[in-house]
Amino acid sequence: MRKYSDYYPVIKKEILSPGILKFTFEAPEIAGLARPGQFVQIRTSDDYFPLWPRPFSIYDADKPKGHFSIIFKIFGCGTSRLANTDTSDKVHILGPLGNGFDPPAGQNKLIMAAGGVGLPPLYFLSRVSVENGYPAEMITFISGARTKKELFEDGNLAGLNMKLITCTDDGSAGSKGTVVDILQSELADDPERTVYACGPGGMLKKIDMIIMAKRLRGYLSLEELMPCGYGICSGCAVKTRPAENRGSTDDNRDYHLKRVCVDGPVFNSGEVIWD
Repeated sequence: MRKYSDYYPVIKKEILSPGILKFTFEAPEIAGLARPGQFVQIRTSDDYFPLWPRPFSIYDADKPKGHFSIIFKIFGCGTSRLANTDTSDKVHILGPLGNGFDPPAGQNKLIMAAGGVGLPPLYFLSRVSVENGYPAEMITFISGARTKKELFEDGNLAGLNMKLITCTDDGSAGSKGTVVDILQSELADDPERTVYACGPGGMLKKIDMIIMAKRLRGYLSLEELMPCGYGICSGCAVKTRPAENRGSTDDNRDYHLKRVCVDGPVFNSGEVIWD
């Protein structure tokens, strides 16, 4: 797929909560091609520190306006530098990258399971699905984080009229519990679902086990460090099962190495071998 590499201006900067920001860029080429689940690589400085760009999931894209946005949490030096960028400043962006999600097919009920920074690609997928005619009442969106302050929410989710469930580990917002807890509860009431998930590796591993045990269809978007974004450095490689072995938990069989940046970040349930 075609990708673009250039300096693009920040046209809007919003602080959603302490340490969580939303940036909107004017980048017609990227906005015009962006699909839910894809990401961009942003170089947060023009010097040698930090050396590598940082990956950010695309939260939304407006093709007619030529805008796209990201939501991110300040973790270290790279995201701290980006957070200090001012409106109208230009930053170097490469994208869109990765395979993205396939649009939901049929009329099967969907569950979006978003843990913390995993919300952006699932919001984008939900928004596009509803806009393209998928019934909002067929979608359940679970948004979870450790605390209320760490929730990635800017008010747009509620506007999609899906069933929205918020949860936090400490109970400071929504239901007390994890995304995995809520997912298990939802599947107990209605197991015939297709599951889309994005979040920390530990959460994705548990969700993958649930999907396989219940023999459901599911798709997982991995969060990995992706230094180059082109698949050259192989710093984001993960072990995967060949298609014929995806229903098995025997990880001693033959495996393939796939690079998250070019072969993912979206993988089928049962495909990734979790360490």
